[in-house]
Parts: sequence; C-alpha cells; structure tokens
Amino acid sequence: MEENKSTETTVETNQEVKPEAEQATPVEQPEAKHTEEDVQKLMLELAKAKRERDKASTEAREYKDKWKASLSEVEAANMEKAEKEAAREEEFNKLKRENSINRLEKTYLAMGWTTDEAERMATAETDNDFDTKLKVMAEVDERKKKEMEKTILASYGNVNVGATGSTSYTVEQFGKMSIAERSKLYSENREEYNRLVEATKK
Repeated sequence: MEENKSTETTVETNQEVKPEAEQATPVEQPEAKHTEEDVQKLMLELAKAKRERDKASTEAREYKDKWKASLSEVEAANMEKAEKEAAREEEFNKLKRENSINRLEKTYLAMGWTTDEAERMATAETDNDFDTKLKVMAEVDERKKKEMEKTILASYGNVNVGATGSTSYTVEQFGKMSIAERSKLYSENREEYNRLVEATKK
C-alpha cells in the first residue's frame, strides 16, 4: 500500500508543470508577397489618379483663362463707354464755352469796345483769367482816354506844334477850355498857359 503511494508521488513529481508562456507558442504569419501583377495594378491606379488630377487642373486653368478673357472684354467695353462719355462731355463744355464767349463779346461790343478787346475780355471772363481781364480793362481805359483827348483837341480846331514839341493853342481854343482842361495845360505847359492868359487880357 505504501509502495503505491510512493509511486504516485514520484509520477506527480516527475510531471513538471510548464508555464503558460512557454506552452503558447505563437503561430508565425506567412510574409505577404506582392506579385508583379499586383505592382502593375498599383501603378495603373496611380496613373489614373494623376490623369484625373491633371484633367481637373487643365479644366480649372481653361476656366480661369476664359474668365480673364471675359473680364477683359467687359473692361474694354467699360473703357470704350467711358471714352465716349468723356468725348461728349468735352464737346459739351467746348460748345458751352464758345456760347459764353459769343454772348459776352456781343455785350462788350455794344459798350463800344473793339472786336479784339471784346473777344479777349469775353475769353478771359469765361476762363476766369483775372490777370488778362485787368490787362484788357487797362488797355481799354487808355484807349478811351486817348480818344477823348483827341476829340477834345479836335473840337478846338487846328493846333500848332512848336519846334520843342509843345502844343500851342489859339485864344479862341483857350476860351472854350474847361477849368479841368486849363488846369491840365497849366501843369503840363505853364509857359503856353501864361501866354494864353495874357492874350485874353488884350
């Protein structure tokens, strides 16, 4: 009886229990092998993808070019329209200026101005040229002053001019002079003035 127990114990002892890690041996997976056919398929897919991308890029570029061309036509149309409007405005302003000059010129001619004076003054007034306006007005005043003096002298008949260039008047002419005219003669030619005064006393 004791021999049987001893034998069982020996059997159990001889049967060593191995750890689970040692017992579970991993199963090796076979390496994935790509055949030449698989590589060809992959290359074909890549080529198709590139072709689609290039096609999309070309279509986008063509659309952009068409859009630019269309935009340029619109801009050209707008530019042409603007140029026509500018030309019409320029023509309108030109006609408006000419009408203003003609109207003002008639006004100055009616005031006794010469054609040249009236035209220059009307142009300067239309163009707001203040300096030219002053110049023309001064010329007109000077001309009218000379014409008035000439008229006054003509009303006294013929006058004599001495060798020195001084003007001599007759007693009759001196008698028709106004006080202002006699004062002018006195300041400009006192000798002639005194001669005429003495002549009137005789």
